[in-house]
Amino acid sequence: MNEFLLWKGKANLKIGIIKMAGNIRITNERILFETLSKKIEIKMKEIKDASIEGKLIKRLRIESLKGNYSFFIPHAKDILPLIRNFIHK
Repeated sequence: MNEFLLWKGKANLKIGIIKMAGNIRITNERILFETLSKKIEIKMKEIKDASIEGKLIKRLRIESLKGNYSFFIPHAKDILPLIRNFIHK
């Protein structure tokens, strides 16, 4: 299968107590988050679960084999089904 873009935009990432602002690209094969100095790649086949957290400010929570990530993304609830279509495949 060829990799293709599902969504891209600005996002903030929280891993534990660390927060970073950057750009995110979601493809059918991976989630790629990039800042000026850091690059985080989460492969779809490594994702155990994806969900929405938060009441007022919605966060996209990704639980993967490498760790847990919380992305503050505009329209997180619309992006969740895109990711769920490609995990566990």
